[in-house]
Amino acid sequence: MIGRIFHSEHPSLWQAMEEIHLQYAADRQLDRFDFLLVGVSCRYPVWDVNETIAQIFDTENYLAFHATDAFDNEEVVHHGVTALFIRFERQGWVECFVQDGISQRKLEALENTALYLRERADASHLMIAGLCDAQLAFFIEKLSRYDIPMGNLQGGISSGFQVGEEIFTYQFHGGEVIRDGFVILTFHNVEMATSVAMGFEPVGVQYTVTEAKGYRIYQVDNHQSFAYTVEKLIRGIENFQPEYLWYTPLVVLDESNENLLTLRTFREKGKEWVEFYGPVKQGQKIRLSYGEGEQLLNADIKSASFLAQQLPDPEILFNFSCIARQYVLEDVQREENRIYRNFLHAPLFGFFTYGEIGHDPHKQSLQFYNETSLLTGLSER
Repeated sequence: MIGRIFHSEHPSLWQAMEEIHLQYAADRQLDRFDFLLVGVSCRYPVWDVNETIAQIFDTENYLAFHATDAFDNEEVVHHGVTALFIRFERQGWVECFVQDGISQRKLEALENTALYLRERADASHLMIAGLCDAQLAFFIEKLSRYDIPMGNLQGGISSGFQVGEEIFTYQFHGGEVIRDGFVILTFHNVEMATSVAMGFEPVGVQYTVTEAKGYRIYQVDNHQSFAYTVEKLIRGIENFQPEYLWYTPLVVLDESNENLLTLRTFREKGKEWVEFYGPVKQGQKIRLSYGEGEQLLNADIKSASFLAQQLPDPEILFNFSCIARQYVLEDVQREENRIYRNFLHAPLFGFFTYGEIGHDPHKQSLQFYNETSLLTGLSER
């Protein structure tokens, strides 16, 4: 399997795609491609994406999705178009599963998705999803209750801007715009290896969530207001912005109350609640954490080393890295992909996400992550 990545930041979608087509045509490693994966900024007109790809690249074998920042190997492409061209050399091939309308047809969508994954248990899957009116995280949790393989699915939520009530986290495939769902790319006859990088160290006391709903925590330990706890944390900070708390995401502990299960990014603090970018539940054990760029990059090194042990010679790498993680990495955000490339020596594609989709360390359930970097390696059998 060969993967080649090209990008353009031209303000015209047509011209950006044309520039990428010229780069592809000039590349001597590729005389054809079997599948095209495209990260596209939401600054381009939604209704033009499918038609532009179809006309310029003359293919139906593609998936495009919104990405504010995408990865061309070690380069972070801001507000442009980034394209991964995939050519199989042996028996590999890609299949697309599209599920739209999950906010309205949750049960039907869950059953369809579970059946699809069960029937393709020996394949490798990448999920590119939308926010789906804040329902995608709950969908992932409910999908875990079905009898499906857990260790061969990884992905992220498309990232874009909000204009009015609309948040552009769409996918584009087969001439359709998927506004309330996701696409699963199924790689047949392809090996997958995955790893998770966090890097935030728990600090302070442990709490038990005693009142929570959706993405909000109201009370912890003996009816203590969690909003008051956070208020004490930010007291004295001038011109406070919620992004300042992205350096201190919430740690959700596993059932042993010792290991990190997932992270939750702060979104907003009200008078009686604190809201995050992912679900929180009554009974969960939580702690605050802290991290800086060096800590996160050290976690990336461990993640790359772990993946290299599972799949020593990956042919394509994917990095699904949280947009809040980008914020914390500050001026060293490019180092994350450089670390992965130095360890694994493969072309790297991916994007900064609005949430990451993976599995727990024991591959027993699917997880919705925040502020992580999910690294995936693929190699054709």
